Amino acid sequence: MIDTIHHEILSEREVSNWLGVSEPTLFRHRRHGTGPRFIQLSERRIGYRRGAIEDWLKERERQRLSSAQ
Repeated sequence: MIDTIHHEILSEREVSNWLGVSEPTLFRHRRHGTGPRFIQLSERRIGYRRGAIEDWLKERERQRLSSAQ
């Protein structure tokens, strides 16, 4: 069975609201390659798979702050 929730495509606004960051912040993450994987739906429309956001969040989880260098 395909996990349709995991493959659901979310808009920039939906992801922005979910993560509590602005759409310009999502744009900066795309430009710098530091954000979640995205889908170029059209020339002016970006989408994100729910699973890609969840994977990105898992990669960013930390138990403690790293020591200052």
